[in-house]
Amino acid sequence: MLWGGSYPAIKATQAFFPPLAFATFRCTVAAAVLLAVAWGSGALRVALGPRDWGLVVLLALLGNTLFHALMVTGVHHTSPAHAAVLVAFSPLFAVLLARVLLGEPLGARRLSGIGLALVGVVVIVTRGGAGTASWLGDLLSLGASLAWALYTVIGKPVLARASPLAVTTWATFLGALPLLPLGLPGLAEVRWGELSLGRWLLIGYLSAGTIALANLLWYWALARTATARVVTFSYLIPVLATAIAVAAGQEAFSVSLALGAVAVLGGVAVVHRA
Repeated sequence: MLWGGSYPAIKATQAFFPPLAFATFRCTVAAAVLLAVAWGSGALRVALGPRDWGLVVLLALLGNTLFHALMVTGVHHTSPAHAAVLVAFSPLFAVLLARVLLGEPLGARRLSGIGLALVGVVVIVTRGGAGTASWLGDLLSLGASLAWALYTVIGKPVLARASPLAVTTWATFLGALPLLPLGLPGLAEVRWGELSLGRWLLIGYLSAGTIALANLLWYWALARTATARVVTFSYLIPVLATAIAVAAGQEAFSVSLALGAVAVLGGVAVVHRA
């Protein structure tokens, strides 16, 4: 639900926020929120071993530095529909990586469910045309998909030894640091005094909501069940986003929308019964 409106919301920031500057700002805000919560709750008192710190640094680079820089820049260079489809390959990448790196089982039924859900996503986001797109934006979005899949799979072993809050906090904080030299010049271009309340709320949603809280819930779920069961839920993102748009009168209900939603829900159900 938190991630459902992120693609059109990120596209909406293009008018007043340079992409890399925005990726830097939202990751920094998310890191500050998580640090405050983790410090206050005592989650950061748990000591991590040298090997765990190495993995956390890798998670920071993959799930925050690379993912957010690639996704925000990708959405700015292509259509939200193209970006959503390409990032939707992340669950498929994740279950394949989990099979290779973690030895998690991957049966034909589970793989078919993931494929069915992916088809549903494609139908939903492309039913009205893909809009303006570019190869550069598409490649950046696909890179974001792979980075998130690696962040998901590599983080699972660390979650067995540290709390999701501690891992998410350190990964977000350390991941924001490499973005600073890339995004700071663009922050000077933002006309801060002209930002409306609505735009500040949009920035807050895309920072504290879609990074701090959503990433924390993601790792909380991964710590408790198999990778394939968790990642398949990300296929519900375009379903929820479109349902919100239909309810708000921004999009019309159509047969292709209904068929795509049924395919996604069916795919999720198949994976959870496998």
